[in-house]
Amino acid sequence: MPFARQTFAELMNNLPPNLQPRDILGVPYFHTQTSDGGDLYLTEFGLPFAQQLMPENWREPDWFLAHRQKLRGTSTIYRTVTKPADGKSLEIVVRYNRVGEELPVDTLTLEKFMNADFNSPFEEIALLMQLRAARRGPGRRRIPTKKPLAIFAPPDLLQLWQSGRLESKISQKLARYPQATLDIRRQYILLYGWITGLDAQQVADQRQLAGEIREQFLMETTGFVTAELAEVGFRVLDMKPAHVILRFDADGNLKRRQDGELLYALVDYELLEPIPAGQVSA
Repeated sequence: MPFARQTFAELMNNLPPNLQPRDILGVPYFHTQTSDGGDLYLTEFGLPFAQQLMPENWREPDWFLAHRQKLRGTSTIYRTVTKPADGKSLEIVVRYNRVGEELPVDTLTLEKFMNADFNSPFEEIALLMQLRAARRGPGRRRIPTKKPLAIFAPPDLLQLWQSGRLESKISQKLARYPQATLDIRRQYILLYGWITGLDAQQVADQRQLAGEIREQFLMETTGFVTAELAEVGFRVLDMKPAHVILRFDADGNLKRRQDGELLYALVDYELLEPIPAGQVSA
């Protein structure tokens, strides 16, 4: 279903009594403690769907097991649908944040980005909001992305060996962003709106592209998105074809923008970062 757009003032005027406004890294959230004792931080995009995003409406074990679909990638990420609430269901992406974990990236990337780390949940959404606000070119185009809906921290406390996190990495994050409270023992689950379409790799599979033609299509697609990101001062350190969602028109052709370029959406932000001053995009 489409996302409602309301002004911040309208959202504040209609704020339910159990939701408390908080500003974390420059992003307004609406925080509540959930019925299971967890913490839910709704963004302005998620607030109109507060009921659907309560964990009992998507994370209840039997429901989640029956409706989830594992998505491509090295992270724990699913597509699912919420239970109906107020007569509405919502398709969402559920991804477990990997802050503090070692990067499972190739040696070349590690050599090029020695200080690379997974974004913390609040850091990720703050960077994504900055990217969504950025505009490029004469047409003032923005980089299309998923809508960030919420961050959910379940109440369960993990043992350090279960979390897979390094204390040194969490300490560095807390030193950098003390207002973005992190508990090394808690999980953080990011909830995003689902975007219809196929990723670039799936498109290549569907079109049965092979060999050099396949490699050229994937390289040109990711290169194009990387270049547009660089125009607004951002990069994704592990840019992959699976991070780029494409769509087809009624004739089965890839949809294009008015300027003739591919219509796309960027859908992975774990390693999204501003390009440091004086550097060029990789």
